[in-house]
Amino acid sequence: MLNSPLQSPTNPHFFQPLLPGSETHLTIPVVFFSKHIGGKHEQKTAKLKSDSSEKTWVVKMDGRRLTQGWKEFVKAHDLRIGDIIIFKHEGDMVFRVTPFGPSCCEIQYAQCNIKMEDDNDDEEDDMENQHSTRNGLRKTKLNPKTEAESFESCDYCFVANVTASNLKTDTINLPKKAASSKALSRRCDNIILVNEEGNSWTLNLRFRESDGSYYMGGGWKRFCSENRQKEGDLIAFNLVGDGESNPMLCICQEEVCSELMSIAREKIKTKKRRRRWVASPSSPEQNRFVTLSLTSYNIKNSKLSLPVEFTKINGINNNHKKIILEDKHGVKRLIKLIRDGPNNGRRGLGKGWKLFCRANDVLKVGEPFQLKLLWENKTPLLKFWSKFKEEPI
Repeated sequence: MLNSPLQSPTNPHFFQPLLPGSETHLTIPVVFFSKHIGGKHEQKTAKLKSDSSEKTWVVKMDGRRLTQGWKEFVKAHDLRIGDIIIFKHEGDMVFRVTPFGPSCCEIQYAQCNIKMEDDNDDEEDDMENQHSTRNGLRKTKLNPKTEAESFESCDYCFVANVTASNLKTDTINLPKKAASSKALSRRCDNIILVNEEGNSWTLNLRFRESDGSYYMGGGWKRFCSENRQKEGDLIAFNLVGDGESNPMLCICQEEVCSELMSIAREKIKTKKRRRRWVASPSSPEQNRFVTLSLTSYNIKNSKLSLPVEFTKINGINNNHKKIILEDKHGVKRLIKLIRDGPNNGRRGLGKGWKLFCRANDVLKVGEPFQLKLLWENKTPLLKFWSKFKEEPI
């Protein structure tokens, strides 16, 4: 059954991760409490409902804390450390509660909608029967698209690459796109990493003003070590949060994020295929050859730069405004030689290089091809020389 969208003004909501200690009590975020509860409700209890049972759990409230009765709710739903709980306020201190696993997939229960009797003497036995019925049968599944879009908590997925550099500095950058996620806020000083078993690690979360991105540290190396992640490994994360409490990064199961992982692996392969141009001190003739391979960045941004050392050693400088490209059919194209790269320190090929590549059948990402530098009067000329087969990684 699909609930109405959580962002609806008539259904305010908040999310809370289950951290160590949360199995006995849970604290409602300050912003949610002050906006929707404080001074508006006289009740000393809250009523919790879920789709997995017809029972309504009455839980005592001590300020912002859910106390007596919360432990029973946790036990009945087999909630575990690392789970994420969505509370939707239906009015009059009644909350519809939806639990998600650490990988942010909704928890499903195996046919256990048990009607609870009003007789208090039987309540404890019924509770234990309900829990034992679910124990070992708890499953997770992806939300239907329409439901997933309504949850601000399941906000952004990405793949992190464990490198020698971020292990050494004990710091890793979050993708720049993550800064637009509603889960992140400059008010939050920490971020919680949760593995598939529900174990958690708390890291520092900082915002970098220079480029508008977030990074985390003070525990990244330990997290990788204790989860047996080494240099070169890829980790798929789901960023979870509401911008009010500390966000969470939950490790996604590979089958859930298989497409993201495939894209990340392909990017690494492409990067490995790119060759750094190195001058030959003993062969000036060899220095006239350069091997390039296109990246998705080149194609998307219509930029293709030449190696700095290649242009420098061959005398291509800022005085050269044009360059000639000669394809394998002998067709020549005169195009602009533009400035590119950091501080405009590189020379790049202007409009027309895509037609040149298409004429030589080298528009495939990661496919290397070789050019030879010649001169026509005082204008540099790059002649298509050969095409390489893709190298195995």
